[in-house]
Amino acid sequence: MAVDATSTLMSDAAKYIYDEAKATQAASTSSNTLTTDDYWKLMAAQLQYQDMSNPMDNSEMMNQMTQMSSMSAMSKLTEAVANFSTVTNNLSTVTLTTYSTGLLGKEVTVAIPDPNGEKDKDGNVKMTYKKGTVTGVDLTGATAVYVDGKKYELSQVMSVGEVPEENKDENKEEEGGGSAGSTEADKETT
Repeated sequence: MAVDATSTLMSDAAKYIYDEAKATQAASTSSNTLTTDDYWKLMAAQLQYQDMSNPMDNSEMMNQMTQMSSMSAMSKLTEAVANFSTVTNNLSTVTLTTYSTGLLGKEVTVAIPDPNGEKDKDGNVKMTYKKGTVTGVDLTGATAVYVDGKKYELSQVMSVGEVPEENKDENKEEEGGGSAGSTEADKETT
């Protein structure tokens, strides 16, 4: 019995002899998708090995070709959408870089959230505002600007340059005064 077990092991070992052709097949990447080349190979094999007494129906072959054409168009569309997404991301990065570097040397106002997280009467985090000149831009990771040597996220920049503060009471008076002034000017010209 020991002899039979040994011969069985020897014959099993002979099954697993290294074959260079099989090694390259194992190294190739497997894919669950068919390419256009695969389709044409299948179509050629189907035509080559079809039963001569019962050949393939022309309409069936046209249906298969139409389906393959549709699948090819869909895969190209998917690839185009993926490329568009990449282009959009790159354009966004370029735009953000251009904008942030354009702030160099300009006076900006940055919002600084309350470090304790205190909230105002509306439930928003209290903010303090600081004006200063952009002295540098950090493009690594999230884009940030340096205002007078201190780093702030680009999203904290609230305004660029000198922005006049709006007062609701003054706006109402200017609107009323402006219309009265224009009426007097109209009277003088008539």
